[in-house]
Amino acid sequence: MSEGASSVSWEVELWPNRSLSKRGLRTFLLLLAGCFSVFFLMTAAAPGSSDGSTGLATVLLVVIPFILAVFGLVVWAFAVNNRDGRYTERLHFDGETLVVEATHPRRRPLRWEFQPYWTRVLTRDTRDLENQLILRHRDCAVAIGGFLTPEERGDLAEEIRSALRRFNGAQS
Repeated sequence: MSEGASSVSWEVELWPNRSLSKRGLRTFLLLLAGCFSVFFLMTAAAPGSSDGSTGLATVLLVVIPFILAVFGLVVWAFAVNNRDGRYTERLHFDGETLVVEATHPRRRPLRWEFQPYWTRVLTRDTRDLENQLILRHRDCAVAIGGFLTPEERGDLAEEIRSALRRFNGAQS
């Protein structure tokens, strides 16, 4: 959270936790490639593999495509996960308007504006999400922080309520 010049100015940026850095991902993929290489070496050095090279060649030709497919799927899954991890939600409150902006790498950015006096901060438990955080303004409701832990969503809800209370106190 960064405080601005005004006593009611408030801003926070949320993003999913990335438990594996790019360097860690690179290390993991190198280790996986190393394991596959050890498998190939062990298959080539297996007893009976020197008897007939056609038997080893047949085994490798059958196994190699599957191992390459597995490696390719792992790389693809991590790339998709990494891209989705660049999702951010920014909440900005300048004392006049509470603005929520959601930025996803594969979708167009979304923006909602809430008038602070009419905005309600709600939390509820759903089948899929414990302590879901919802900002409600008249007929507009936006769920935010779905990637946060339930405790973090509760803390964020209280932080937003506090910023709105400061605004309402400044208006009196």
